Amino acid sequence: MSVPKVIHWGIIGTGKSAHNFAHALSMTKYGNLIAIGSRNKQRAKEFSNKFHLLEYFSSYLQLVNNSKIDIVYVATPNACHKKDVLLCLNAGKGVLVEKPFTTNIEDAKVLIDVAAEKNLFLMEAMWTRFIPAFNKVEQLISSGEIGEVRSFHATLGQPSIVNKKSNLFNGSMGGGSLLDLGVYPIFWSEFLFGPPTKIQSNIDCGNTDVDLTSSIILSYKNGKQSNIMSSIVTRFSNNGIIYGTKGAIEIPQPLYCPTTISVTRYPKDNLENKKLLIGKILSVAKRSLFLRNLYANYPLLGQFIGRTNKSTISFPIRGNGLQYMANEVSDYLANQIEGSKIIALSDTMSVVRTIELAKMENSNI
Repeated sequence: MSVPKVIHWGIIGTGKSAHNFAHALSMTKYGNLIAIGSRNKQRAKEFSNKFHLLEYFSSYLQLVNNSKIDIVYVATPNACHKKDVLLCLNAGKGVLVEKPFTTNIEDAKVLIDVAAEKNLFLMEAMWTRFIPAFNKVEQLISSGEIGEVRSFHATLGQPSIVNKKSNLFNGSMGGGSLLDLGVYPIFWSEFLFGPPTKIQSNIDCGNTDVDLTSSIILSYKNGKQSNIMSSIVTRFSNNGIIYGTKGAIEIPQPLYCPTTISVTRYPKDNLENKKLLIGKILSVAKRSLFLRNLYANYPLLGQFIGRTNKSTISFPIRGNGLQYMANEVSDYLANQIEGSKIIALSDTMSVVRTIELAKMENSNI
């Protein structure tokens, strides 16, 4: 009996994302973090001590040239993704790169082409795709539980103090709400509908060179639509709702890692009979002063005609949630599993393209 292969990971960058992923790897079956690389030797040493790593390096080049490493997690600032991923690919290493994949579509094409040429693994670290709640949403939609999906509404806003020295508020470093937060609801939308046929956006930059708050409408074939808002200066409800012809799925906050979902099933009454019934009720109401006054003062009473059935499903998460992605990638590389949930680069490219066009404001494709 062959021993399952263990995938040896390296990380470049020592920020929050790197720490979170290191914790996640400790919970995987086939993944093993063995080295950290940083341009600051002291930070690399501290990171190595914290996670009991075999090696640490004071340059990214030293890490990617280490023969023991199979794949590198790139956890550097957004604007550095292209050059850092290229460094890994040219050294023959597979790469999992922190979201956003790149800051523009031109860079995304370069990375995808190089990975294909060298036959190396490359994926954006869109961890939302791998959490249990997302998997359940996928199952419900595939089974027809809410009928044909027609619309998606989502917001994601987490306020930060505007500081132009911070990467988050620096355009040259890939800052802004769409690249930092909007990438999540846009990923959800692309999962549901694919690439949009039209993008309308309203961008507020304040006195910065990044989008502080963005509101976008993504249109698709057959009248399907997504409405998405993101912000790095305003707190939103941070949830999403998927509307179908037979029901709806609510994804509570945080949209990127929900631990519950709520499913609403619409009544199965014949639509034409309902229209006739409502028509008769309105006809009577027009002749009744009492009913006219009741409707005028309580217009939401109509929502109780044909009550819906709503249920909530819980999905407790161990750890920080990144371990599902870390385990899936490690498992895939160790066993080359058919039908894996690994995110296709074509899907990632579509998300990058949508963000880039949305930042141009009111772009027609």
